[in-house]
Amino acid sequence: MDQCSFPGDEAEIYRHIVESALDYAIFAMDLGGTVATWSPGAANLFGYSAQEIIGQNSSIIFSFEDQLAGAALKEMRLALSTGRADDNRWHVRKDGSMFWASGLMMPLRDDSGKVYGLIKVVRDRTQSLQHDEALRASEERLQLILESAVDYAIFAFDRDGRIISWNTGACRIFGYEEGEILGRDARILFLPEDREAGAPDSEMATALERGRADNERFHLRKDGSTFWGSGLTMPLRADRQRAGFLKVLRDDTERHFAEEHQQVMVREMSHRVKNSLALVAAMLAMQARSAKEPEASRALRDAEARVGTIAQVHDQLWRQPHVETVDLSEFLPNLCQRIEQSSALHTVSVDADRCVVDADRAIQIALLVNELVTNALKHAYPGVHGVITVSACGAGDEIRLEVADNGRGLPPDFSPGETNGKSLGMKIVRGLVQQLKAELRIENRQPGAGFVIRMPKNG
Repeated sequence: MDQCSFPGDEAEIYRHIVESALDYAIFAMDLGGTVATWSPGAANLFGYSAQEIIGQNSSIIFSFEDQLAGAALKEMRLALSTGRADDNRWHVRKDGSMFWASGLMMPLRDDSGKVYGLIKVVRDRTQSLQHDEALRASEERLQLILESAVDYAIFAFDRDGRIISWNTGACRIFGYEEGEILGRDARILFLPEDREAGAPDSEMATALERGRADNERFHLRKDGSTFWGSGLTMPLRADRQRAGFLKVLRDDTERHFAEEHQQVMVREMSHRVKNSLALVAAMLAMQARSAKEPEASRALRDAEARVGTIAQVHDQLWRQPHVETVDLSEFLPNLCQRIEQSSALHTVSVDADRCVVDADRAIQIALLVNELVTNALKHAYPGVHGVITVSACGAGDEIRLEVADNGRGLPPDFSPGETNGKSLGMKIVRGLVQQLKAELRIENRQPGAGFVIRMPKNG
């Protein structure tokens, strides 16, 4: 690496330093404020050449208002009395434009320590000022938003859970004033059982892992009353470090209880429908037992099975948390178990993935499975034990449902492409397939038969 030697004259080195600092205006004045030296950086910043400004009073670079106020003289007096004078003000260029300057004025002393002049160093800080003003304006707008959001509790807490900010909405919802809550542990806002279960820490961990943690739970007010809080927790970061968390929530107690009441009413209605359908099924069974004609008895028992299937869907609906949807992985095994109990010889095996469908489609799918499984129980294994398999798997937006057996297969006169169908069961199957907007493929596998239905998850 090449090395350059320093000039022998120390004054020459200082001159080079001053002339190289092009981003800084560096100039000297006598005790009256007359400019004595003017650096290239000063010429670059103020627009005056050295020849133009040397000999003029330095007040020329001050604004008219500061000149009237004697700002230049005050600055010199402060520098002479204290050893320095910081300068943060608007200055004027040669062309009349202005810029925000940050600078420093200091006295110049000779070898004996006597003050013979002043030196001033100035830097253009206009961009920094604009950035600071924009940031301040942004903070003021944010503060205004936070203070105006009286329907939302918005507060921040550090990594240890200590509350560091608290808006007006939080005061209104929780009952704590800002002065009495700042510095306290945010865990006091949770119910005792949730604190013991580690809910606050779990929420923070989820927010860090996923960028947000939904908040749906009861919270505790200052007066000990509770309310249903609905919102989220998000991590706060500063200088790439985790600074804490921001929590936003609102009092949704009224909506929560309204939804709970609606759920109870829907479950009650579904339960009553299920009981009514069970009564209809019992009446059909009784009528089937008293029917004299075997054909009529079979028709009534088939009708009983179909009504019983619909009743089972309603029974499962009112027992689960969400009454609007059904998971086939839970529903189909229960359905097929009930169908299997009607046969002493045969076994029904179910393999179903998690496929969530709405309640209306679940009823149609249940009826379809009931028809196909019941048909296989009747005809696939005459007089001997056999297994009927039911499978359901989801792939994207589609569900593939299959009912199959290894029995004697389809009868010789059965036509897979036939749309009319001689049996009521096949007419029902094709009608349900159409309602589900599905495709039905019937396979004579020899041994056995397979019914493959492909349907969209949503109708």
